Amino acid sequence: MSVTDLSPMHPAGDAPWQHFDLAKARVQIHEPPAPGEVCLWLVPSEFRFASASNIGNWLNAAERKRARLHPNSALGRRFSVARATLRLVLSHMFKCEPHEVGVDDEPGERIVVTHPHDAGTLTVDVAWSGIWIVVAVASARIGLGLTVEPAGPHDETARRVLWAEAARTGKTRAERAEARDGDRPADWRGLTLPMPGGICGVLAVDRPVTRVLAFGWERPLEAEARAVAS
Repeated sequence: MSVTDLSPMHPAGDAPWQHFDLAKARVQIHEPPAPGEVCLWLVPSEFRFASASNIGNWLNAAERKRARLHPNSALGRRFSVARATLRLVLSHMFKCEPHEVGVDDEPGERIVVTHPHDAGTLTVDVAWSGIWIVVAVASARIGLGLTVEPAGPHDETARRVLWAEAARTGKTRAERAEARDGDRPADWRGLTLPMPGGICGVLAVDRPVTRVLAFGWERPLEAEARAVAS
């Protein structure tokens, strides 16, 4: 499914993807994304780097309380892993410790991050579906939209509706962030995410995308081989 049909966004599918193992994120990312770059992480809720010890050390008191008091312990754990992962990857970009990264939750599920040693800011978004967590970081405005295909047979029209819903959600979430370029109009792009488990994923970006750094996703040849084997 192409995002070409998801007006008013243009497709961003021509941007080259560079795939990395999830465990190598710490050695591959040393700087914030350049203009046109998008960094993406696909993380399971049992991500081993987000151990109980790390979560306890990296999250602030409010975040730990939010996770602890969640009525569903599994969802509380998922939030903890998502927030710890966000702090981990940003700490490598900012060259600081994970607990030093400023992360503020604002209305509308907007997450604002601040550099502890610099006034510069990035745009981040975090979304989840089932056991999967997606973290996106860019210098442009971005927003993640995830929908799930229902079990059983479904036709192409129903699938297109789900992709359109994911794209609208992503754009709505992206519009929460303040524009960085004054009066320059946004040039919305939709980047289709190859999600597992029947999840439809779209990242809305308000600028053209020139490169995607993807951690945790199967490389295209691996995904193709798995599909053939099944």
